[in-house]
Amino acid sequence: MNTMSKYLSLVSTIVLFVSGMIMTARYDTVLDVCSSKYHNNLKTFNQSLNSFIKTAHLFESGETELENLQQSLIDCRLSYKSIEHFMEYFHREAVSKYINGAPLPKLETSAPGINIIKPNGLQTLDELVFSDEVKGSASQIAEMATKLSRTWKDLYIIESSRELQHRFIFESIRFQIWRIYSLGLTGFDTPGSVNAIDEARTSLSSLKSYMEYYQAFTYKRDAAEELSALQKTLSDFIVYLRNNSDFDTLDRMFILRNFVNPSYRQVYELQSALSIEFVDEVDPTARAVNYHSSKIFSDEFLSKGYFAQVSNEELEDPSRIALGKILFYDPVLSSDLSLSCASCHQPDKAFADGMAKSISNKEHVNLQRNVPSLINSVYAERYFYDLREYSLERQVKHVVYDKNEFDIDFVELADRLKQSDEYLALFKMAYGEKDRYGISPWSISNALACYVASLSSWNSPFDKYARGESQFIDNEVIKGYNLFMGKAACGTCHFAPVFNGTIPPNYLESESEVLGVPERPDTSHATIDPDPGRIASGRPIDEAEHFLFAFKTTSVRNVELTAPYMHNGVYETLDDLLDFYNRGGGAGIGIYLSNQTLPPDPLDLNQDELNSIKAFLNSLTDTSGLTKPVENLPKFMNPKFANRVTY
Repeated sequence: MNTMSKYLSLVSTIVLFVSGMIMTARYDTVLDVCSSKYHNNLKTFNQSLNSFIKTAHLFESGETELENLQQSLIDCRLSYKSIEHFMEYFHREAVSKYINGAPLPKLETSAPGINIIKPNGLQTLDELVFSDEVKGSASQIAEMATKLSRTWKDLYIIESSRELQHRFIFESIRFQIWRIYSLGLTGFDTPGSVNAIDEARTSLSSLKSYMEYYQAFTYKRDAAEELSALQKTLSDFIVYLRNNSDFDTLDRMFILRNFVNPSYRQVYELQSALSIEFVDEVDPTARAVNYHSSKIFSDEFLSKGYFAQVSNEELEDPSRIALGKILFYDPVLSSDLSLSCASCHQPDKAFADGMAKSISNKEHVNLQRNVPSLINSVYAERYFYDLREYSLERQVKHVVYDKNEFDIDFVELADRLKQSDEYLALFKMAYGEKDRYGISPWSISNALACYVASLSSWNSPFDKYARGESQFIDNEVIKGYNLFMGKAACGTCHFAPVFNGTIPPNYLESESEVLGVPERPDTSHATIDPDPGRIASGRPIDEAEHFLFAFKTTSVRNVELTAPYMHNGVYETLDDLLDFYNRGGGAGIGIYLSNQTLPPDPLDLNQDELNSIKAFLNSLTDTSGLTKPVENLPKFMNPKFANRVTY
């Protein structure tokens, strides 16, 4: 190589090196700019909060008008929306309990005994400041604003020195997009002002501004197309909300299909194109949300393994699922061979049983509560109506030991199954690598958990349309969905996409609600059902007074097949159920509970609107591939077990 060639090669190497350094510097600069923007937004919220506190005290002393108080809170909440995605990302639990959680009592789980945190924070203030009783709550509002300031002060100090990473930005933005839709535009976050649309626009504008800082170098990393697509979707979303500002008539289905689904996918695609690491590459800890899923209304979105507390690999083992299904249909699990799991969870009824309260192993005796569907039941933090159990495996033991159900000792059950060569072979196939367990209480519970977790349903007509796989669905379904997620406020307790009480966007907590469910379907002389609910779960932490008459919020998927409804089966039809909610729950039929969590005001939905909601609920029906029972049960040499039937 001649001197000139060597020189040019050296220059080329230097240029490439310098270019790389420039790109690295430019990449780092993005973090500097994003961090600076975040810190400025923190200051803005801090100033807005201080201004609101001052206004709240002036209102308390009668020195300012209600309109000023309300506008000051609106400004404060809007400034918070510019930082919400980071605050929720870094301080989810603190935000839920002290900054912007639902206006309900909460438990301080790290404290000894029962320590109740009274409702506080921005959501509670929104409810109070925009209520009819606001003037009588002036002192409470001022006190709550001051308390919020004290809590915020500590977080402000922490976040003011926060150094952002690219992964933090992308992950927080992606979760915020779904939070805006599932908690913001449903009205969950603005129970008093219903200022959800303006707040959504503010939050989206903040997200978009962070993405704009990545414009400078995306073309060098072949990501310009992904960024452009995301920016356009967010811009169109903001414009749509600006042009459609009425909460009751907002087309949330249009928003889902045209803005939320695309932007949720596009953030991921841009992160991948920029070679920014994903959360599981940094921290393999199990999470409720599968970050790699590009579709929200699908079986990929949530991790069954996280909820079942079993690895996804084990949970999806075909041999364990098959064994669990056989056990599910086999009455050999009950002491007198009178019941199987399928006796109360019947496949043709979406794994419910069509009874107000289920049969027991004793003649003319029913169990305490109605049987909920097992389909999609895995997607919960806790199980049973009173939320007494944390895992699917442990849930089984309650049925096995219960005197009115299987009434058998687990060791005896295991010994019974060992008398069947077929069961021995099935367990060896499913758990061969765990010979020390064999047929045991653990393997029996695990197999049943694997089968129950497999009962998931994400291909209803609604799901296919929501994912964009189908281009047509009845207008009544769309109207009903928009009512469900908006004016009727159903989506503020039955959260998308499972439509149960597991709270988005992180899905780490399952809610219970106090609805005021009556003992009988009597709207004239209604009395509360005596079942105490969660407060009597047997867990000391649930003995807080606000859990009296509280029950788990179950999914409304497949409700077309699971009548009657409520924990006591009091309502025989969907029409009866919707009427109860339309009246304001228990408060609307004369049952007055100080701890009712369902808003007590009537929804004032007309019959056409109720029919539309019903059409939407029926569109969630899907039991495809789940309902074929086991035809042949394993044989036993013992004649006592020879003539068992499935259910």
